[in-house]
Amino acid sequence: MSQKLLLVDFENVQQIDLTMLDENFKIVIFVGANQKTVPIELVANAQAFGNRLEWQKVDGIGPNALDFFIAFYLGRAAENSPKFHYIVLSKDKGFDPLLKFLNKNGLKCKRVNSMLELGTKSVTEITAEEDVNFKRAVELLGKIEKKSRPRKLTTLNQHIHSMFQKKIAQTEIVHIIDLLFARKMISETNNTINYNF
Repeated sequence: MSQKLLLVDFENVQQIDLTMLDENFKIVIFVGANQKTVPIELVANAQAFGNRLEWQKVDGIGPNALDFFIAFYLGRAAENSPKFHYIVLSKDKGFDPLLKFLNKNGLKCKRVNSMLELGTKSVTEITAEEDVNFKRAVELLGKIEKKSRPRKLTTLNQHIHSMFQKKIAQTEIVHIIDLLFARKMISETNNTINYNF
């Protein structure tokens, strides 16, 4: 089993379930300069990884500041451990050209939108209730002209919340959005959502 290094863009993805990862993973979580809190559940789960998990607080503020730190860290890590499998957890497609270049140069790299793509459960396996909510969200979003759909994650989150008359939990909304990313129905470039349906 090959060693894997997971680089987490915590500004972009906050739903992180470390219990989905096995002992082959090393993890680096990059936290933005303006992020002041981390969920206690994430911190508690992180302790089980011991020195296989590292926190990196990014000092720089500005567009894509954290992304540059991840790219730099990835380059250094790849130089020292070229046999690792490198995974960037971020919904931002801006990483894709770099990862494509690294793959062409013999490294094994990919970007995933959510933890769903790393776990043992397939992104096609969802519960009946999740299936109903997911299908309903896709149906309602599909009725909106593409150019009028929410373009930011926060507005998409709010839009889905209002679709369900604010009767579903925030965790379920995040799960719906994660499924949209995992199934490649939406993507994000430079903090703007693109729709593929």
